[in-house]
Amino acid sequence: MKTNDFLNEYSLILHSCERPSRYIGGEFLSENKDFDSSEVKVAFVFPDKYEIGISNFGHKILYHIVNSKEKYMADRVYAPDKDFLNLLKENNKTLYALESKKPLKSFDFWAVALQYEMSYTTVLKLLEVSNIPPLSADRGEDDPIIFAGGPCAYNPAPMSDFIDLFLIGDGEEVVIEVLDKYNSLKNMTRDELLKELSSIKGVYCPKYPKKTVKRVFIPDKESHPIKSPISHFVSVHDRATVEIRRGCGRLCRFCQSAHTNLPIRERSKEDVISLACEYVKNTGYDEYSLLSLSSNDHTSIEQIIEDLNKHFDGTGISVSLPSQRADKFSLKLAKLMQAERKSTITIAPEAGSQRMRDIINKNLSEEQILNAVLSCVESGWDKIKFYFIIGLPFEEDSDVLAIADLIKTINYNCKKRGFRLPSITCSISVFVPKPHTPFSWHGQNTLEEIERKKSLLLSRKHEIKNARLNFHSPKVSRLEAFFTRGDDRVAKFIYELYKSGSYLDSWEENIDFELYDAIAKKLDIDIQKEASLHMNPNDAAPWDVIDCGIDKNWLINEYNRAKEVKTTIPCEVACSNCGVCKNLNVKKILDK
Repeated sequence: MKTNDFLNEYSLILHSCERPSRYIGGEFLSENKDFDSSEVKVAFVFPDKYEIGISNFGHKILYHIVNSKEKYMADRVYAPDKDFLNLLKENNKTLYALESKKPLKSFDFWAVALQYEMSYTTVLKLLEVSNIPPLSADRGEDDPIIFAGGPCAYNPAPMSDFIDLFLIGDGEEVVIEVLDKYNSLKNMTRDELLKELSSIKGVYCPKYPKKTVKRVFIPDKESHPIKSPISHFVSVHDRATVEIRRGCGRLCRFCQSAHTNLPIRERSKEDVISLACEYVKNTGYDEYSLLSLSSNDHTSIEQIIEDLNKHFDGTGISVSLPSQRADKFSLKLAKLMQAERKSTITIAPEAGSQRMRDIINKNLSEEQILNAVLSCVESGWDKIKFYFIIGLPFEEDSDVLAIADLIKTINYNCKKRGFRLPSITCSISVFVPKPHTPFSWHGQNTLEEIERKKSLLLSRKHEIKNARLNFHSPKVSRLEAFFTRGDDRVAKFIYELYKSGSYLDSWEENIDFELYDAIAKKLDIDIQKEASLHMNPNDAAPWDVIDCGIDKNWLINEYNRAKEVKTTIPCEVACSNCGVCKNLNVKKILDK
Protein backbone atom coordinates (compact mmCIF):
# COMPACT_ATOMS: atom_id res chain seq x y z
CA MET A 1 0.00 0.00 0.00
CA LYS A 2 1.31 3.43 -0.91
CA THR A 3 1.96 5.84 1.95
CA ASN A 4 -0.74 8.31 0.93
CA ASP A 5 -3.33 5.54 0.52
CA PHE A 6 -2.44 4.17 3.93
CA LEU A 7 -2.67 7.57 5.63
CA ASN A 8 -6.03 8.23 4.00
CA GLU A 9 -7.41 4.84 5.04
CA TYR A 10 -6.10 4.92 8.60
CA SER A 11 -6.19 8.69 9.24
CA LEU A 12 -9.09 8.54 11.68
CA ILE A 13 -7.43 5.76 13.72
CA LEU A 14 -4.04 7.47 13.74
CA HIS A 15 -5.53 10.80 14.81
CA SER A 16 -7.49 9.12 17.60
CA CYS A 17 -4.71 7.10 19.25
CA GLU A 18 -1.82 8.02 21.49
CA ARG A 19 1.62 8.12 19.87
CA PRO A 20 0.58 7.40 16.25
CA SER A 21 4.28 7.36 15.33
CA ARG A 22 4.33 3.80 16.71
CA TYR A 23 2.15 2.66 13.82
CA ILE A 24 3.21 4.54 10.69
CA GLY A 25 6.58 2.91 9.87
CA GLY A 26 8.94 4.78 7.56
CA GLU A 27 11.65 5.07 10.22
CA PHE A 28 15.10 6.22 9.18
CA LEU A 29 17.15 3.18 8.07
CA SER A 30 14.18 0.80 7.78
CA GLU A 31 14.61 -1.56 4.82
CA ASN A 32 11.24 -1.06 3.03
CA LYS A 33 11.81 -3.89 0.57
CA ASP A 34 9.25 -4.52 -2.14
CA PHE A 35 6.58 -6.94 -0.97
CA ASP A 36 5.28 -8.14 -4.33
CA SER A 37 8.66 -8.98 -5.89
CA SER A 38 9.94 -10.89 -2.82
CA GLU A 39 9.72 -14.67 -3.07
CA VAL A 40 9.30 -15.25 0.69
CA LYS A 41 7.87 -12.70 3.10
CA VAL A 42 8.50 -12.79 6.84
CA ALA A 43 6.76 -10.64 9.44
CA PHE A 44 8.93 -10.25 12.53
CA VAL A 45 6.41 -10.04 15.36
CA PHE A 46 7.43 -8.68 18.74
CA PRO A 47 4.62 -9.18 21.29
CA ASP A 48 5.29 -5.99 23.26
CA LYS A 49 5.05 -2.27 22.67
CA TYR A 50 6.94 -0.55 19.85
CA GLU A 51 9.47 1.14 22.11
CA ILE A 52 10.44 -2.23 23.62
CA GLY A 53 10.51 -4.27 20.41
CA ILE A 54 12.44 -1.81 18.24
CA SER A 55 15.25 -1.95 20.81
CA ASN A 56 15.55 -5.75 20.82
CA PHE A 57 18.89 -6.72 19.34
CA GLY A 58 17.93 -10.29 18.46
CA HIS A 59 15.19 -8.94 16.22
CA LYS A 60 17.63 -6.49 14.65
CA ILE A 61 20.04 -9.31 13.78
CA LEU A 62 17.44 -11.52 12.09
CA TYR A 63 15.76 -8.57 10.35
CA HIS A 64 19.17 -7.68 8.91
CA ILE A 65 19.97 -11.26 7.86
CA VAL A 66 16.67 -11.92 6.09
CA ASN A 67 16.69 -8.57 4.27
CA SER A 68 20.28 -9.13 3.16
CA LYS A 69 18.97 -11.96 0.96
CA GLU A 70 17.81 -10.46 -2.33
CA LYS A 71 14.76 -12.71 -2.81
CA TYR A 72 13.46 -12.51 0.75
CA MET A 73 11.95 -9.64 2.71
CA ALA A 74 11.44 -9.03 6.41
CA ASP A 75 8.93 -6.55 7.78
CA ARG A 76 8.12 -5.70 11.40
CA VAL A 77 5.14 -5.46 13.71
CA TYR A 78 4.92 -4.67 17.42
CA ALA A 79 2.00 -5.11 19.78
CA PRO A 80 -0.23 -2.03 19.54
CA ASP A 81 -1.35 -0.41 22.74
CA LYS A 82 -4.92 -1.05 23.82
CA ASP A 83 -6.31 2.18 22.38
CA PHE A 84 -5.04 1.39 18.88
CA LEU A 85 -6.21 -2.21 19.14
CA ASN A 86 -9.74 -1.07 20.02
CA LEU A 87 -9.74 1.45 17.18
CA LEU A 88 -8.80 -1.28 14.70
CA LYS A 89 -11.75 -3.35 15.91
CA GLU A 90 -14.19 -0.42 15.85
CA ASN A 91 -13.20 0.44 12.29
CA ASN A 92 -13.12 -3.19 11.10
CA LYS A 93 -9.42 -3.07 10.24
CA THR A 94 -6.78 -5.78 10.61
CA LEU A 95 -3.26 -5.39 11.93
CA TYR A 96 -0.62 -4.64 9.30
CA ALA A 97 3.16 -4.70 8.91
CA LEU A 98 4.89 -1.36 9.47
CA GLU A 99 6.86 -0.99 6.25
CA SER A 100 4.73 -2.63 3.55
CA LYS A 101 1.39 -1.83 5.26
CA LYS A 102 0.29 -5.29 4.14
CA PRO A 103 -2.13 -7.35 6.27
CA LEU A 104 -0.18 -9.82 8.42
CA LYS A 105 -2.22 -12.69 7.06
CA SER A 106 -0.62 -12.12 3.63
CA PHE A 107 2.89 -13.05 4.82
CA ASP A 108 4.38 -16.53 4.37
CA PHE A 109 5.82 -16.61 7.90
CA TRP A 110 5.46 -14.97 11.24
CA ALA A 111 8.68 -14.91 13.27
CA VAL A 112 7.60 -14.42 16.89
CA ALA A 113 10.00 -13.38 19.64
CA LEU A 114 9.25 -15.32 22.82
CA GLN A 115 11.30 -13.19 25.19
CA TYR A 116 9.04 -13.20 28.24
CA GLU A 117 6.41 -15.57 29.60
CA MET A 118 3.95 -12.78 30.35
CA SER A 119 3.66 -11.95 26.63
CA TYR A 120 2.08 -15.32 25.69
CA THR A 121 -1.52 -14.08 25.52
CA THR A 122 -0.40 -11.05 23.51
CA VAL A 123 0.80 -13.41 20.75
CA LEU A 124 -2.67 -14.94 20.54
CA LYS A 125 -4.39 -11.57 20.40
CA LEU A 126 -2.08 -10.41 17.60
CA LEU A 127 -3.06 -13.52 15.63
CA GLU A 128 -6.74 -12.82 16.21
CA VAL A 129 -6.59 -9.18 15.04
CA SER A 130 -4.75 -10.40 11.92
CA ASN A 131 -7.56 -12.85 11.07
CA ILE A 132 -5.30 -15.85 11.75
CA PRO A 133 -6.63 -18.62 14.01
CA PRO A 134 -4.71 -18.61 17.32
CA LEU A 135 -4.81 -22.42 17.49
CA SER A 136 -2.39 -24.14 15.11
CA ALA A 137 -4.89 -26.92 14.47
CA ASP A 138 -7.43 -24.43 13.06
CA ARG A 139 -5.12 -22.83 10.48
CA GLY A 140 -5.69 -23.39 6.80
CA GLU A 141 -3.57 -23.48 3.67
CA ASP A 142 -3.71 -19.69 3.25
CA ASP A 143 -2.51 -18.88 6.76
CA PRO A 144 1.12 -18.02 7.49
CA ILE A 145 3.37 -20.53 9.20
CA ILE A 146 4.03 -19.26 12.71
CA PHE A 147 7.52 -19.92 14.03
CA ALA A 148 9.02 -18.65 17.28
CA GLY A 149 12.36 -18.43 19.01
CA GLY A 150 13.95 -16.82 22.01
CA PRO A 151 14.47 -17.79 25.67
CA CYS A 152 10.93 -19.09 26.20
CA ALA A 153 11.23 -21.49 23.27
CA TYR A 154 13.48 -23.70 25.41
CA ASN A 155 10.29 -25.02 26.98
CA PRO A 156 7.89 -25.13 24.03
CA ALA A 157 5.05 -26.88 25.91
CA PRO A 158 3.10 -23.79 27.07
CA MET A 159 2.86 -22.41 23.51
CA SER A 160 2.77 -25.66 21.53
CA ASP A 161 -0.95 -25.35 20.75
CA PHE A 162 -0.34 -21.99 19.04
CA ILE A 163 3.13 -22.06 17.44
CA ASP A 164 3.76 -24.19 14.34
CA LEU A 165 7.55 -24.34 14.64
CA PHE A 166 10.05 -23.44 17.33
CA LEU A 167 13.58 -22.41 16.30
CA ILE A 168 15.91 -23.52 19.08
CA GLY A 169 19.25 -21.83 19.70
CA ASP A 170 21.01 -19.28 17.50
CA GLY A 171 18.80 -18.14 14.62
CA GLU A 172 21.23 -16.70 12.07
CA GLU A 173 21.62 -19.82 9.93
CA VAL A 174 18.47 -21.77 10.71
CA VAL A 175 16.08 -18.97 9.75
CA ILE A 176 17.54 -18.85 6.23
CA GLU A 177 17.47 -22.64 5.97
CA VAL A 178 13.76 -22.57 6.84
CA LEU A 179 13.05 -19.92 4.18
CA ASP A 180 15.16 -21.73 1.56
CA LYS A 181 13.40 -25.05 2.12
CA TYR A 182 9.98 -23.41 2.12
CA ASN A 183 10.80 -21.58 -1.12
CA SER A 184 11.65 -24.84 -2.83
CA LEU A 185 8.56 -26.70 -1.57
CA LYS A 186 5.76 -24.14 -1.94
CA ASN A 187 3.54 -26.58 -3.82
CA MET A 188 3.23 -28.83 -0.75
CA THR A 189 0.32 -28.80 1.67
CA ARG A 190 0.67 -27.03 4.99
CA ASP A 191 1.13 -30.28 6.91
CA GLU A 192 3.68 -31.57 4.42
CA LEU A 193 5.61 -28.30 4.73
CA LEU A 194 5.63 -28.47 8.51
CA LYS A 195 6.95 -32.02 8.40
CA GLU A 196 9.71 -31.08 5.96
CA LEU A 197 10.70 -27.97 7.87
CA SER A 198 10.84 -29.93 11.12
CA SER A 199 13.65 -32.04 9.63
CA ILE A 200 15.99 -29.03 9.80
CA LYS A 201 18.39 -29.16 12.72
CA GLY A 202 17.23 -26.85 15.47
CA VAL A 203 13.55 -26.85 14.43
CA TYR A 204 10.95 -28.34 16.77
CA CYS A 205 7.44 -28.96 15.44
CA PRO A 206 4.72 -29.81 18.02
CA LYS A 207 2.73 -31.62 15.31
CA TYR A 208 5.72 -33.88 14.59
CA PRO A 209 7.53 -33.92 17.95
CA LYS A 210 11.07 -35.20 18.29
CA LYS A 211 14.14 -34.52 20.40
CA THR A 212 15.53 -31.26 19.02
CA VAL A 213 19.13 -30.15 19.41
CA LYS A 214 19.81 -26.42 19.59
CA ARG A 215 21.68 -24.61 16.85
CA VAL A 216 25.05 -23.03 17.58
CA PHE A 217 26.33 -20.23 15.36
CA ILE A 218 29.77 -18.63 15.39
CA PRO A 219 29.02 -14.90 15.15
CA ASP A 220 30.76 -13.29 12.18
CA LYS A 221 31.00 -9.71 10.97
CA GLU A 222 28.57 -10.16 8.07
CA SER A 223 25.74 -11.37 10.30
CA HIS A 224 25.96 -8.32 12.56
CA PRO A 225 23.90 -5.26 11.57
CA ILE A 226 25.67 -1.93 11.24
CA LYS A 227 22.40 -0.02 11.01
CA SER A 228 18.81 -0.57 12.12
CA PRO A 229 15.50 1.30 12.06
CA ILE A 230 15.61 4.30 14.38
CA SER A 231 12.51 4.95 16.44
CA HIS A 232 10.41 8.03 15.73
CA PHE A 233 10.48 8.72 19.46
CA VAL A 234 12.62 7.56 22.38
CA SER A 235 12.99 3.77 22.71
CA VAL A 236 14.15 1.90 25.80
CA HIS A 237 17.66 1.45 24.37
CA ASP A 238 18.29 4.44 22.15
CA ARG A 239 21.84 3.64 21.14
CA ALA A 240 24.03 1.62 18.80
CA THR A 241 24.61 -1.95 19.91
CA VAL A 242 27.52 -4.28 19.24
CA GLU A 243 27.36 -7.86 20.46
CA ILE A 244 30.89 -8.55 21.66
CA ARG A 245 30.38 -12.02 23.12
CA ARG A 246 27.81 -14.80 23.03
CA GLY A 247 27.50 -17.25 25.88
CA CYS A 248 28.64 -16.94 29.48
CA GLY A 249 30.99 -19.33 31.23
CA ARG A 250 30.14 -18.16 34.75
CA LEU A 251 27.34 -20.75 34.99
CA CYS A 252 25.38 -19.06 37.77
CA ARG A 253 22.98 -21.80 38.78
CA PHE A 254 19.80 -19.73 38.51
CA CYS A 255 20.58 -18.27 35.06
CA GLN A 256 18.93 -19.85 32.02
CA SER A 257 20.85 -17.76 29.47
CA ALA A 258 24.18 -18.94 30.86
CA HIS A 259 23.21 -22.58 30.30
CA THR A 260 21.31 -22.33 27.02
CA ASN A 261 23.81 -20.06 25.20
CA LEU A 262 27.00 -22.07 25.65
CA PRO A 263 29.71 -22.23 24.43
CA ILE A 264 31.40 -18.85 24.88
CA ARG A 265 32.09 -17.18 21.52
CA GLU A 266 33.98 -13.90 21.61
CA ARG A 267 34.08 -11.50 18.72
CA SER A 268 37.60 -10.29 17.90
CA LYS A 269 38.75 -6.90 19.17
CA GLU A 270 39.20 -5.65 15.61
CA ASP A 271 35.66 -6.63 14.58
CA VAL A 272 34.11 -5.09 17.70
CA ILE A 273 35.86 -1.77 17.05
CA SER A 274 34.99 -1.79 13.36
CA LEU A 275 31.32 -2.62 14.00
CA ALA A 276 30.97 0.05 16.69
CA CYS A 277 32.49 2.73 14.47
CA GLU A 278 30.31 1.80 11.50
CA TYR A 279 27.11 1.53 13.55
CA VAL A 280 27.61 4.97 15.15
CA LYS A 281 28.56 6.53 11.80
CA ASN A 282 25.49 5.12 10.05
CA THR A 283 22.96 5.95 12.75
CA GLY A 284 24.23 9.11 14.42
CA TYR A 285 23.75 7.71 17.92
CA ASP A 286 25.73 9.42 20.68
CA GLU A 287 26.09 6.20 22.71
CA TYR A 288 27.08 2.65 21.90
CA SER A 289 26.57 -0.46 24.01
CA LEU A 290 28.97 -3.40 24.13
CA LEU A 291 26.49 -6.23 24.58
CA SER A 292 27.09 -9.57 26.27
CA LEU A 293 25.82 -11.63 29.17
CA SER A 294 29.06 -10.60 30.91
CA SER A 295 30.61 -7.75 28.90
CA ASN A 296 33.69 -7.11 30.98
CA ASP A 297 34.57 -10.81 30.80
CA HIS A 298 35.66 -10.19 27.19
CA THR A 299 39.37 -10.92 26.99
CA SER A 300 40.17 -7.56 25.34
CA ILE A 301 37.52 -5.32 26.91
CA GLU A 302 39.91 -2.64 28.23
CA GLN A 303 41.78 -2.41 24.92
CA ILE A 304 38.50 -2.24 22.98
CA ILE A 305 37.17 0.69 25.02
CA GLU A 306 40.54 2.43 25.02
CA ASP A 307 40.75 2.27 21.20
CA LEU A 308 37.13 3.36 20.78
CA ASN A 309 37.66 6.27 23.18
CA LYS A 310 40.52 7.46 20.97
CA HIS A 311 38.36 7.12 17.86
CA PHE A 312 35.44 9.06 19.41
CA ASP A 313 37.59 11.56 21.34
CA GLY A 314 35.88 14.94 21.59
CA THR A 315 32.63 13.80 19.94
CA GLY A 316 30.60 13.31 23.13
CA ILE A 317 29.95 9.69 22.14
CA SER A 318 30.00 7.41 25.19
CA VAL A 319 30.14 3.69 25.93
CA SER A 320 27.71 1.55 27.92
CA LEU A 321 28.34 -1.88 29.43
CA PRO A 322 24.99 -3.48 30.36
CA SER A 323 26.13 -5.20 33.56
CA GLN A 324 29.49 -5.35 35.29
CA ARG A 325 31.29 -8.35 36.74
CA ALA A 326 32.74 -6.95 39.97
CA ASP A 327 35.75 -9.27 39.87
CA LYS A 328 36.69 -8.00 36.40
CA PHE A 329 36.09 -4.33 37.15
CA SER A 330 39.25 -2.24 37.47
CA LEU A 331 40.12 1.38 38.12
CA LYS A 332 41.43 1.57 34.57
CA LEU A 333 38.12 0.29 33.18
CA ALA A 334 36.20 2.76 35.33
CA LYS A 335 38.27 5.66 33.99
CA LEU A 336 37.94 4.45 30.40
CA MET A 337 34.16 4.22 30.69
CA GLN A 338 33.74 7.76 32.01
CA ALA A 339 35.98 9.35 29.39
CA GLU A 340 33.08 11.21 27.74
CA ARG A 341 30.31 11.19 30.36
CA LYS A 342 29.38 9.49 33.60
CA SER A 343 26.19 7.48 33.90
CA THR A 344 25.09 4.74 36.28
CA ILE A 345 27.38 1.78 36.91
CA THR A 346 25.50 -1.51 37.16
CA ILE A 347 26.86 -4.44 39.17
CA ALA A 348 25.12 -7.76 39.75
CA PRO A 349 26.18 -9.45 43.03
CA GLU A 350 22.76 -11.26 43.04
CA ALA A 351 23.20 -12.12 46.75
CA GLY A 352 24.39 -10.25 49.85
CA SER A 353 26.16 -13.06 51.69
CA GLN A 354 29.19 -15.07 50.64
CA ARG A 355 27.32 -18.26 51.51
CA MET A 356 24.52 -17.41 49.10
CA ARG A 357 26.90 -16.31 46.34
CA ASP A 358 28.65 -19.67 46.63
CA ILE A 359 25.32 -21.52 46.48
CA ILE A 360 24.40 -19.80 43.21
CA ASN A 361 27.98 -20.21 41.91
CA LYS A 362 28.60 -16.48 41.53
CA ASN A 363 32.36 -16.93 42.15
CA LEU A 364 32.46 -13.44 43.61
CA SER A 365 33.78 -12.24 46.97
CA GLU A 366 32.73 -9.28 49.09
CA GLU A 367 36.21 -7.84 48.68
CA GLN A 368 35.83 -7.89 44.89
CA ILE A 369 32.44 -6.16 45.08
CA LEU A 370 33.82 -3.56 47.47
CA ASN A 371 36.89 -2.87 45.34
CA ALA A 372 34.72 -2.41 42.23
CA VAL A 373 32.42 0.08 43.96
CA LEU A 374 35.29 2.04 45.55
CA SER A 375 37.03 2.23 42.18
CA CYS A 376 33.86 3.69 40.67
CA VAL A 377 33.33 6.22 43.46
CA GLU A 378 36.98 7.26 43.40
CA SER A 379 36.68 7.85 39.65
CA GLY A 380 33.69 10.15 40.10
CA TRP A 381 30.72 7.83 39.66
CA ASP A 382 28.01 8.78 42.14
CA LYS A 383 25.27 6.39 41.02
CA ILE A 384 25.52 2.61 41.50
CA LYS A 385 22.85 0.07 40.59
CA PHE A 386 22.87 -3.41 42.12
CA TYR A 387 20.90 -6.48 41.08
CA PHE A 388 19.87 -8.87 43.86
CA ILE A 389 17.59 -11.92 44.06
CA ILE A 390 15.62 -13.11 47.08
CA GLY A 391 13.94 -16.48 47.53
CA LEU A 392 16.92 -18.39 46.12
CA PRO A 393 17.28 -22.11 46.91
CA PHE A 394 18.58 -22.85 50.42
CA GLU A 395 18.32 -19.17 51.41
CA GLU A 396 18.23 -18.25 55.10
CA ASP A 397 17.10 -15.03 56.75
CA SER A 398 20.71 -14.03 57.37
CA ASP A 399 21.32 -14.17 53.60
CA VAL A 400 18.47 -11.72 53.00
CA LEU A 401 19.71 -9.32 55.68
CA ALA A 402 23.20 -9.56 54.21
CA ILE A 403 22.02 -7.34 51.33
CA ALA A 404 21.71 -4.46 53.82
CA ASP A 405 24.98 -5.50 55.47
CA LEU A 406 26.79 -5.31 52.12
CA ILE A 407 25.56 -1.77 51.50
CA LYS A 408 26.54 -0.77 55.06
CA THR A 409 30.04 -2.14 54.42
CA ILE A 410 30.27 -0.10 51.22
CA ASN A 411 29.15 3.04 53.05
CA TYR A 412 31.62 2.46 55.89
CA ASN A 413 34.54 2.09 53.49
CA CYS A 414 33.50 5.15 51.48
CA LYS A 415 33.44 7.25 54.65
CA LYS A 416 36.76 5.77 55.78
CA ARG A 417 38.38 6.95 52.55
CA GLY A 418 36.69 10.33 52.66
CA PHE A 419 34.45 9.60 49.68
CA ARG A 420 30.94 10.95 49.32
CA LEU A 421 28.36 8.17 49.66
CA PRO A 422 27.06 7.07 46.26
CA SER A 423 23.37 6.96 45.44
CA ILE A 424 22.58 3.24 45.36
CA THR A 425 19.59 1.63 43.67
CA CYS A 426 18.92 -2.02 44.46
CA SER A 427 16.74 -3.84 41.96
CA ILE A 428 15.52 -6.90 43.87
CA SER A 429 13.82 -9.69 41.95
CA VAL A 430 12.29 -12.97 43.09
CA PHE A 431 13.92 -16.27 42.17
CA VAL A 432 12.15 -17.99 39.27
CA PRO A 433 13.20 -21.58 38.53
CA LYS A 434 14.13 -21.83 34.85
CA PRO A 435 14.32 -24.91 32.57
CA HIS A 436 17.77 -26.26 31.66
CA THR A 437 19.40 -24.90 34.83
CA PRO A 438 20.59 -26.70 37.99
CA PHE A 439 17.80 -24.92 39.91
CA SER A 440 15.04 -25.89 37.46
CA TRP A 441 13.69 -28.50 39.89
CA HIS A 442 13.65 -26.25 42.95
CA GLY A 443 10.32 -24.61 43.71
CA GLN A 444 9.78 -20.92 44.27
CA ASN A 445 9.09 -19.47 47.72
CA THR A 446 5.39 -18.90 48.42
CA LEU A 447 3.98 -15.38 48.20
CA GLU A 448 3.74 -15.27 51.98
CA GLU A 449 7.39 -16.23 52.39
CA ILE A 450 8.57 -13.66 49.86
CA GLU A 451 6.53 -10.92 51.54
CA ARG A 452 8.06 -11.91 54.88
CA LYS A 453 11.57 -11.66 53.42
CA LYS A 454 10.77 -8.29 51.89
CA SER A 455 9.61 -7.01 55.26
CA LEU A 456 12.74 -8.42 56.87
CA LEU A 457 15.00 -6.49 54.50
CA LEU A 458 12.91 -3.30 54.70
CA SER A 459 13.28 -3.39 58.48
CA ARG A 460 16.93 -2.46 57.88
CA LYS A 461 16.20 0.34 55.40
CA HIS A 462 16.83 3.07 58.00
CA GLU A 463 20.46 1.88 58.22
CA ILE A 464 21.12 2.41 54.49
CA LYS A 465 19.44 5.73 53.73
CA ASN A 466 21.45 6.28 50.54
CA ALA A 467 19.99 3.09 49.05
CA ARG A 468 16.64 2.72 47.30
CA LEU A 469 15.13 -0.78 47.33
CA ASN A 470 12.99 -1.60 44.28
CA PHE A 471 11.23 -4.97 44.49
CA HIS A 472 9.88 -6.90 41.52
CA SER A 473 6.28 -7.96 42.07
CA PRO A 474 6.11 -11.35 43.85
CA LYS A 475 2.71 -11.96 42.25
CA VAL A 476 4.16 -11.50 38.76
CA SER A 477 7.16 -13.68 39.64
CA ARG A 478 4.79 -16.43 40.74
CA LEU A 479 3.08 -16.33 37.34
CA GLU A 480 6.47 -16.39 35.59
CA ALA A 481 7.41 -19.54 37.54
CA PHE A 482 4.07 -21.15 36.70
CA PHE A 483 4.45 -20.44 32.98
CA THR A 484 8.15 -21.14 32.49
CA ARG A 485 8.04 -24.72 33.83
CA GLY A 486 4.57 -25.39 32.44
CA ASP A 487 3.21 -28.35 30.49
CA ASP A 488 0.24 -28.69 28.13
CA ARG A 489 -2.15 -27.70 30.95
CA VAL A 490 -0.56 -24.26 30.86
CA ALA A 491 -1.40 -24.04 27.14
CA LYS A 492 -5.08 -24.45 28.02
CA PHE A 493 -4.67 -21.82 30.75
CA ILE A 494 -3.10 -19.37 28.25
CA TYR A 495 -5.95 -19.93 25.79
CA GLU A 496 -8.61 -19.27 28.44
CA LEU A 497 -6.74 -16.13 29.53
CA TYR A 498 -6.64 -14.84 25.96
CA LYS A 499 -10.34 -15.57 25.43
CA SER A 500 -11.06 -13.61 28.61
CA GLY A 501 -9.25 -10.51 27.34
CA SER A 502 -5.70 -10.83 28.69
CA TYR A 503 -3.38 -8.61 26.62
CA LEU A 504 -0.02 -6.90 27.15
CA ASP A 505 0.38 -8.57 30.54
CA SER A 506 4.12 -7.94 30.25
CA TRP A 507 3.09 -4.60 31.78
CA GLU A 508 1.95 -5.22 35.34
CA GLU A 509 -0.78 -2.58 35.23
CA ASN A 510 -2.57 -4.73 32.64
CA ILE A 511 -2.59 -7.92 34.74
CA ASP A 512 -5.94 -8.89 36.23
CA PHE A 513 -4.80 -11.18 39.05
CA GLU A 514 -8.40 -12.06 39.91
CA LEU A 515 -8.90 -13.27 36.34
CA TYR A 516 -5.82 -15.50 36.62
CA ASP A 517 -7.16 -16.99 39.85
CA ALA A 518 -10.64 -17.52 38.38
CA ILE A 519 -9.30 -19.35 35.33
CA ALA A 520 -6.98 -21.43 37.50
CA LYS A 521 -9.98 -22.45 39.60
CA LYS A 522 -11.99 -23.26 36.47
CA LEU A 523 -9.22 -25.53 35.16
CA ASP A 524 -8.50 -27.02 38.60
CA ILE A 525 -4.97 -25.59 38.64
CA ASP A 526 -3.24 -24.34 41.79
CA ILE A 527 -0.81 -21.67 40.54
CA GLN A 528 0.95 -21.36 43.91
CA LYS A 529 1.39 -25.12 44.15
CA GLU A 530 2.82 -25.37 40.64
CA ALA A 531 5.21 -22.45 41.15
CA SER A 532 6.42 -23.81 44.52
CA LEU A 533 6.67 -27.44 43.40
CA HIS A 534 9.97 -29.21 44.06
CA MET A 535 10.37 -31.52 41.06
CA ASN A 536 12.20 -34.83 41.01
CA PRO A 537 15.24 -34.47 38.71
CA ASN A 538 14.81 -38.08 37.60
CA ASP A 539 11.24 -37.49 36.36
CA ALA A 540 10.50 -36.37 32.82
CA ALA A 541 10.14 -32.59 32.44
CA PRO A 542 8.16 -30.78 29.70
CA TRP A 543 11.38 -29.23 28.36
CA ASP A 544 13.25 -32.53 28.00
CA VAL A 545 12.29 -32.55 24.31
CA ILE A 546 14.87 -29.77 23.82
CA ASP A 547 18.58 -30.65 23.96
CA CYS A 548 20.87 -27.75 24.91
CA GLY A 549 23.91 -29.99 24.93
CA ILE A 550 24.36 -30.03 28.72
CA ASP A 551 24.51 -33.45 30.39
CA LYS A 552 21.56 -33.90 32.75
CA ASN A 553 23.80 -35.64 35.30
CA TRP A 554 25.99 -32.52 35.33
CA LEU A 555 22.96 -30.35 36.12
CA ILE A 556 21.95 -32.70 38.95
CA ASN A 557 25.50 -32.67 40.29
CA GLU A 558 25.49 -28.84 40.21
CA TYR A 559 22.26 -28.83 42.22
CA ASN A 560 23.86 -31.12 44.80
CA ARG A 561 26.97 -28.93 44.94
CA ALA A 562 24.70 -25.95 45.65
CA LYS A 563 23.24 -27.83 48.63
CA GLU A 564 26.79 -28.37 49.86
CA VAL A 565 27.68 -24.66 49.29
CA LYS A 566 30.35 -25.60 46.74
CA THR A 567 31.29 -23.57 43.68
CA THR A 568 32.24 -24.72 40.19
CA ILE A 569 35.07 -23.05 38.31
CA PRO A 570 34.02 -20.84 35.35
CA CYS A 571 34.65 -22.42 31.98
CA GLU A 572 36.85 -19.49 30.91
CA VAL A 573 39.32 -20.72 33.52
CA ALA A 574 38.99 -24.47 32.93
CA CYS A 575 36.48 -26.88 31.45
CA SER A 576 33.59 -27.51 33.83
CA ASN A 577 32.70 -30.73 31.95
CA CYS A 578 29.09 -29.66 31.36
CA GLY A 579 29.05 -31.64 28.09
CA VAL A 580 28.17 -28.89 25.61
CA CYS A 581 31.40 -28.90 23.59
CA LYS A 582 31.55 -32.69 23.50
CA ASN A 583 27.88 -33.29 22.73
CA LEU A 584 27.45 -30.53 20.14
CA ASN A 585 30.94 -30.76 18.62
CA VAL A 586 31.68 -27.10 19.37
CA LYS A 587 34.32 -25.23 21.33
CA LYS A 588 34.71 -21.97 23.19
CA ILE A 589 36.28 -19.11 21.26
CA LEU A 590 38.25 -16.43 23.11
CA ASP A 591 39.90 -13.37 21.59
CA LYS A 592 43.48 -14.33 22.25
